[in-house]
Amino acid sequence: MAENKRIFFAVEQVCVGRLGTVSWAAAANLVRGAQSVGMNTNFNLEQVFQIGQLSIYENIEEIPDVEVTIEKVLDGYPLIYHLATRDASTGSLAGRSNEKCIVGLSLYGDTQNAASGTPFAEVQTSGSYVSNLSYTFPVQGNCTEAVTLLCNHKVWNTGVMVFSGLHNETDSPVLGSGGVQRRENIIFAPYAASAGGATHIFRPTVYTKLPQDIPGISSSGTNEKDSDGNYKAHVQNITVSADLGREPLFELGRKAPYHRYVTFPIQVSCDIEIIATKGDLVSATEAGVLASGSNLADRAIIVRTEEGTIVDLGGKNKLSRVSYSGGETGGSNVSVTFSYITFNDLTVAHARDPNASLSA
Repeated sequence: MAENKRIFFAVEQVCVGRLGTVSWAAAANLVRGAQSVGMNTNFNLEQVFQIGQLSIYENIEEIPDVEVTIEKVLDGYPLIYHLATRDASTGSLAGRSNEKCIVGLSLYGDTQNAASGTPFAEVQTSGSYVSNLSYTFPVQGNCTEAVTLLCNHKVWNTGVMVFSGLHNETDSPVLGSGGVQRRENIIFAPYAASAGGATHIFRPTVYTKLPQDIPGISSSGTNEKDSDGNYKAHVQNITVSADLGREPLFELGRKAPYHRYVTFPIQVSCDIEIIATKGDLVSATEAGVLASGSNLADRAIIVRTEEGTIVDLGGKNKLSRVSYSGGETGGSNVSVTFSYITFNDLTVAHARDPNASLSA
C-alpha cells in the first residue's frame, strides 16, 4: 500500500468494547453514526528539587491521563454510553458508574472509499471509564450524543492488526428508526406501538415531558397542540449534560489506580430554549410566588426521540436561570432559555442497548 498522505473521516473506524476485548471483528462493538473522535494524552510530571542544587533533582513521571471524546448522531444504533457500560447492573448513573471498556480507533488507506479490510495503524485505550455525557436536540441540525472516556493506558500498533474494517459504502441508519434524528423526531405524545417499524415498540407510553415553568407546557409536562396544529411551546433546543468527575484511588505497591470513582453528587444540567411569544412568565420575589413561600418547584424532564433514545432526568429538576435575549433592531426573535439542574438523576435508555435487560 502506498504511503498515506492524510487521514480523513472515511478511513477512520471507532469501536467500543468490553474490557478484555481481544478481537475487533464483531460489528457489535462498532460505533455507528460517528461524527468525530478526538484523543488527548497528558503526561503528568512531578518535580523534586534538593537543598544545595538549583538544577532539578528528578522529574518524576506519574501515570498518563488519556481522554477520548466521541460524538455520534442518534440513528437507531446503540449509544456510545451503552457500548461503554454494557454490563451495567442498572441504567442509572450509579448503576453504570463502575463499568470499564476498551476504545479502539483504526486507520485505513486514504485512497479507500470506506474503513474496510486491514488497517495500517490502530490504537486502543484500555480500562476506559465514562467521564462526561452530553445529549443535544437542536431545531437546526442533527440530534447527537457526545461521550468522553478517561483512562491511563493507550497503545498504538502498526504491526499485526487485531481490527477488521467493518464499514462499507452501503451503511445507513436502522430501518424503521426514522433515520438520523432531527427536530421532527422528538416525540411529544404517546404513539401507537405499531407505528413506523419495530424499533417504535420500545416503551411507547414514554414521551417528552418538560417543566410547566415554560410557557405553553401543560401542568402535566406535555406540549399540546393548538387549533392550528402548532405546538403551544415553540421549543428550539434541548441540551442535557453531566460531568462525572472521575477521581483515582491508589494503593501502595502499585503505580496505576485500582479504581476511578464517580464523584457524587453529580450535577445534571438541562437547557431548554424556546421562541418567546409571551415573555418568560417566570416571577421571582423575596417572599416567593408559590404558596409554599418559594419561587421554585421540582419539575420532571424526559426527552424522547423516535429512534428509541430516552433521556430521563427524574422529577427533582429546579430552575436555576432564565435568560431572555434577542429582539434587537437587526430583526432577531426573542428567545428564552430555561436552565435546570438536578443531581445524580440521569437515566439514558435506548431500544438497542446491548444489555438486553436494560432495553426491555
